[in-house]
Amino acid sequence: MRLFTPSGSPILAATLVLLAAVHGRPSQAHADEPALAFDFGRALECRDVTPAEFSEQYPDERIVQLTLRLSVYLTAGAAEDVESIRVEIDDADERLRVHAFSPGTRLESPYAADIETTRTVESSHSFEASLGGELPVPLGAIVAHVTPTVGGGKGGKEVVTEKTVRTAPKLPVIASGTMNSEHGVFFILRASPTTSLEGVHELSIQYRVPAHWRGDAVRVSCQAIGKQKTLWMTHERVWAQKSTPVALYLAGDSLARRAAERYVRQ
Repeated sequence: MRLFTPSGSPILAATLVLLAAVHGRPSQAHADEPALAFDFGRALECRDVTPAEFSEQYPDERIVQLTLRLSVYLTAGAAEDVESIRVEIDDADERLRVHAFSPGTRLESPYAADIETTRTVESSHSFEASLGGELPVPLGAIVAHVTPTVGGGKGGKEVVTEKTVRTAPKLPVIASGTMNSEHGVFFILRASPTTSLEGVHELSIQYRVPAHWRGDAVRVSCQAIGKQKTLWMTHERVWAQKSTPVALYLAGDSLARRAAERYVRQ
């Protein structure tokens, strides 16, 4: 079998172009892919926020609040290629039950106000008629051409203006909820005209714990998600991720704090 034409160059050139396309695209795409970094504390303080009425109703429990300050920053590529960031804070041992969390699901519109549409319709009315014919007149050979005309007209213009106001469409910029039978919480963060995925995001969870609670541990997992187009197909892509245990301790308990710091150093 001959792989080359007599001159040798056309098929060889086509082969080299194909090889360059196949082997060159991934490296170029890789250079353009976004890369993000996540940062947060590994030993976190939990404040006692138990309301008085809760203590009266549940004397053997208390409510503690965890606040995670998640920093997100771009190290390569374009932030526009990142569609969302998913954060999961989960207690795999199921010793902490979620009481409340913040922020909750929030919708935001790309429009500054509701959409208003105005439609104007104009209409006019008129009427006109005429009658014509020949009328013989006894004056020799003269025939009088008489064209009686009856005309009537009604003119005018009617203007109708219709105004429609529609609520501007809204999209979720934050979606959140419980998971793992209310032992964990997820947060999905999306960019909007007024918010950015880069920067610090403050996420809070309140847990119901035993009254003698001093500390525990949860797992924090973060993913930056976007879409990547390969040839004619578009698929979801995880641009960056991080998953690590985080130790919790009760505020003001120095022994629990030192135990949490030892735990994260292991």
